[in-house]
Amino acid sequence: MNKNHLSEKEQFKEILNQEEISRIENIELRDIRMKYWHLRHEAFLDEHNISDQKLEQIIEELRQKEMREVKRFRNDV
Repeated sequence: MNKNHLSEKEQFKEILNQEEISRIENIELRDIRMKYWHLRHEAFLDEHNISDQKLEQIIEELRQKEMREVKRFRNDV
């Protein structure tokens, strides 16, 4: 493994930033993590159109969906 890549444990952390995501070696996993990062970012940018409570709910739902996808992927590895 390239030392610039995240470790197995690190790449499955619940929250990653863009730089960390870019260091995930497996392209499929990187794409999953980046997809949800973008969805959360878009929700945050639209915060002026939704209440804080609704934003929190959306972010939590996206986090749960991401973890389900990541878990399925991880189980396949």
